[in-house]
Amino acid sequence: MKIRPTVNENEAARQAAGPGHAGPCVVLPAAIPPSPVTATPRTAASPGGWRSWLYRAINWVYFERITVVHPERVPSAGPVLYAGLHRNGAVDGFVYDQVLRQPVFLISSQLRKNWFSRLFFHGIAVTRTRDDGDRAQNAAALGQCLDQLRAGGALFVFPEGTSSLGPAHLPFKSGAAWLLLDYLTEGHHPPIQVVPVGIHYQWPWAFRSRVEVLVGTPVSTELPPGASRNEQLKILKRRLQTALETVGLNVPTEAQQELIQRCAAIAARETGRSYAKSLKALQTVIPEKILDAWRELEPMLQNKRLMFYQGEPLFPSGPMVRSAVGLGFFIPVVGAAILLNLPPWLGGWLAGRKFPDDRNVISLWKILAGLPVFALWLATVVFALLWAGHCGWLAAYLVITAAGVGLYDRCRQLTIAIYNAVCEPALWPRVRAFQQTVLENLPDESP
Repeated sequence: MKIRPTVNENEAARQAAGPGHAGPCVVLPAAIPPSPVTATPRTAASPGGWRSWLYRAINWVYFERITVVHPERVPSAGPVLYAGLHRNGAVDGFVYDQVLRQPVFLISSQLRKNWFSRLFFHGIAVTRTRDDGDRAQNAAALGQCLDQLRAGGALFVFPEGTSSLGPAHLPFKSGAAWLLLDYLTEGHHPPIQVVPVGIHYQWPWAFRSRVEVLVGTPVSTELPPGASRNEQLKILKRRLQTALETVGLNVPTEAQQELIQRCAAIAARETGRSYAKSLKALQTVIPEKILDAWRELEPMLQNKRLMFYQGEPLFPSGPMVRSAVGLGFFIPVVGAAILLNLPPWLGGWLAGRKFPDDRNVISLWKILAGLPVFALWLATVVFALLWAGHCGWLAAYLVITAAGVGLYDRCRQLTIAIYNAVCEPALWPRVRAFQQTVLENLPDESP
């Protein structure tokens, strides 16, 4: 895969924020073709070039920004076992594929059951305990995983087995540790790198969310001499669990998770801090002043006519006139883009409301329904306008569509902020005071 690391536009803001706010990261706007990097070899299980372009298209349309925190920890060559946290359903794979240079994924056989899902998902399929299918074939699948690593390739495993947007990770399975132990005990193969990765969505089920992938430090593969195979397995599993916990959010309650996410979102929006690093810093300790400010504000938000953005009742950050002028510019562009692409827009919106059985698959259903309809719609519009000789209209359609996608999230923020300011003006200074308290008392970002 090719990635062009762009100049991090948040760097100046982090430097201005003072000590503890620095940290390497790469921002990947999916619209820009990336530059070459050294890639690891791939096997027959590899999804191939066209599917990688499909994932890039999904990421460019659906997410506003994908940021890699600690990109220097992503290996450029050699056998790599990625162990990744699983948050937002199969959508995680679309993001991981782009930022980790196209590893081969160990996936559930449920994702390969029909021709439509096979268009989107490719990898080494195994049947989980709770899935229908022939589990006897799992041994052959795990052999493919070892072949991938023996060939010097990259393999990605989700040790949780399934996804959740809850306050802590799900129990980790032993599959990744078994694979790693088998590779290590075989010998005569290139040294393997084991890299933990976490994924953090600022608004997991929303169109045009921002995403951060936090790359952890490599896991040690040294084993004590004389240890039994069972002891070695326990050691590797414990190391993997510890490493994954360093890249994910782990708190006891959903209420604490929501407050931490709210504060991290404020920090990311107002100062340019890393959302993922702020989550980790607040996981360690939520300053008492922030807790006091939230206890005072929370009862005021009950039974109010408020709209929320990432769990926060957003209000204008400056004069209402400035926000209204901005919204007056954005709404026509975004509204025109939606109207010009109404069938795919409605398809994704309806699918996101009708089919998901939990929040962690809302985005997946929006993509699975909206993207094919958009592809057909785009092809139809392009063909019709070219056939009619209206090249100018085609150019206008493409420009408005691209601009509408790019401005969508900013338009949503301004709409929510102005609505709240008009409907609940008395809360405006109180919410802004809470935001200021958060910014003044944030702990330093975690390393």
